[in-house]
Amino acid sequence: MTSEQPNARREIRTLTGPFEAYVLPRMAAALPRRVTPDHLTLLGMVAAVLIVAGYCLTNLSPWWMVLANAGLVAHWWADSLDGTLARVRRIERERYGYFVDHICDALSALLICTGLGLSPYMDFRVAQLLVVGYLMMNIYVHVATYAEGRFKLSYGRFGPTEVRLALFAVNVVVPFWNPPVHTLLGVPLRALDLAGLAVTGILLAVFLVCSMRDARELDRRDRAARVGGGPDGGRS
Repeated sequence: MTSEQPNARREIRTLTGPFEAYVLPRMAAALPRRVTPDHLTLLGMVAAVLIVAGYCLTNLSPWWMVLANAGLVAHWWADSLDGTLARVRRIERERYGYFVDHICDALSALLICTGLGLSPYMDFRVAQLLVVGYLMMNIYVHVATYAEGRFKLSYGRFGPTEVRLALFAVNVVVPFWNPPVHTLLGVPLRALDLAGLAVTGILLAVFLVCSMRDARELDRRDRAARVGGGPDGGRS
């Protein structure tokens, strides 16, 4: 679900943005009337569970990764389409949609990363660090939405769909190539572990840089508003 906070300006500039802007409204218009946005939100959560199941079952056979990737496709379809369907039918519930959407997003991220950590391809601790990185960025997005009135869904042309595409590609590769490449504190790390640590580092770096940048900008605006006779911009 891609609902935004009420009255927030939605910003998304991704590689797949033009494609999704073209195809998603048409998909939504083609859905039967009995299908509702809530059905799609629920389907997205079911898809997240399928991804977890696929990852866990790769301990038995790497071919179960097919189930994980099928879950990723279903998750993209449902998560991208529920908000679009509400807008196409003009049945938006902005506060409800914003709340449910991001609760489900956080839970889905926890499930997917936990599943990856329970697979034979990534150390569980690295997978949980990925969850921390995601949730830190999630916190930043929502605080910035409240403070600045803009709901930013993409960074560096990457958004949720690009992340899913990257994960899909990783799922195709790692059953066939994921060699041990380093040992850290006596723990052998595979290629996917190093990639997970790198992604976590990038997420935390973006969180810190964007937070400090926005704090300076908000301080400047509040000081200017106070000098200009506007509302008090001090911290509350």
